[in-house]
Formats: sequence, structure tokens, C-alpha cells
Amino acid sequence: MLGTLGLVLLTGPFLTLPMPAVDGDPALMALGSDPAQLRLFCYSTRCGDEEWQRNSPVASHLAFDAKPRARPALPGSQPWIGLRAPARPRDATASYSNNWRIGTRYHLQALRDGPTRLGVQVGAGYRLAPLYDDGIGRPGAVLRGELDFGHQIGDRAKWNQRIQFETGHGTTFVKQSFGLDVTLWPSWTLETDFEIRHNETGRTGTESAESSLQLRRRF
Repeated sequence: MLGTLGLVLLTGPFLTLPMPAVDGDPALMALGSDPAQLRLFCYSTRCGDEEWQRNSPVASHLAFDAKPRARPALPGSQPWIGLRAPARPRDATASYSNNWRIGTRYHLQALRDGPTRLGVQVGAGYRLAPLYDDGIGRPGAVLRGELDFGHQIGDRAKWNQRIQFETGHGTTFVKQSFGLDVTLWPSWTLETDFEIRHNETGRTGTESAESSLQLRRRF
């Protein structure tokens, strides 16, 4: 008796008895056999933790102001930046050399902004060879200078005047140039030039003059 009862207890968990046959609608039977299909579908946008509600508290670091804050002004963010070119110097020093003279010179623009132009230039050098219409006619140390003057007359005319001199070894050379340029048409200019040259050696000297009238067209 005890042996039979022990056998029943050992083999009981491994035996599956067939479910009793139940007559009914197959659709209801399938629905009843799967409890997951008995759950109702939820179409609500509200979650169980109420995080989508309008009146729910919002973290301070996620809160936005009603009015947009002004963007900080950064360098270069302005629509335009005022720029100004550096001022050009009025004076300059330069050295030069060519086939007939070497030396250095200092140039000063006394007047340059406006209708009137005035420049002064002085320098010293050594003349290597004589040159027609430029300086004394013998080699040696020389002192040179120049005065440049110009004035704008109205919108069409311009007056130019230049005085050049060179002296050395008892000889002085002076040349004066006068010019009037008149704009006749946008591409046509009437140019008039007049030059006076004076070359003095000791107590004697010579003078010469030259003039020209040109009609120039720019292409």
C-alpha cells in the first residue's frame, strides 16, 4: 500500500491529463485561450506619471522665457564695421642712382588734400655725366631742389608749375615749367607747356625757352 502511494506521488508531476472537450464558438475559444487579447487599447496621450500635462511642474533648467533674450553682441556680428585706411605720410626719403647721377632726396607734401597741391624736395648727390635739360654740365658733387605747385581751376582746368635747380662747382642750373591742362571732352585734353632754362657759370650765363601746345586723346 505504501509502495503504491509513493509511486503515484512520484509520477504525478510528469503526467498531463487532457483538457475536457468544450463545445462553443471557435472565435470565443481563441479569445479565451489568449488573455493578452482581452486587454483594451489605450488611445490617450497622457501617461501614468502625468508628465504630458500642461500644468505639470517643469524643471527650472528646462523652462523657457516668454520673450526671447537678446543675442550677445560679438565682434564681427554687426551689419557693418567702420574701416579707415591709415593716413599716408606727408614726407619721404629715398635714394636713387642712374647713368648720370646718384644721390638721396627728401620730399615733403605741404599741401595735398584739396584743390591746391604744394610739394618741396631737396637732396644731394654726385653727377656722373652731364645730361641735357637736367642739371649742370660737368661731373661732381651737386645740391638739388624742387618746388612743385598745382591748382585745380573749376572742373575742367588744372594749373601746374615746377621750379627745379641744381648747383655745384660754381655752376647753377634753374628750370621753370608752367602748364595749363584743359579738358575739352571726356577723352580730349588740351595741354600747354612753357619752360625757361637758365644756366649760369661764374659771371656769365645762358637762357633758353621752349613752349608746346598739344591736343591729347585718351583711349
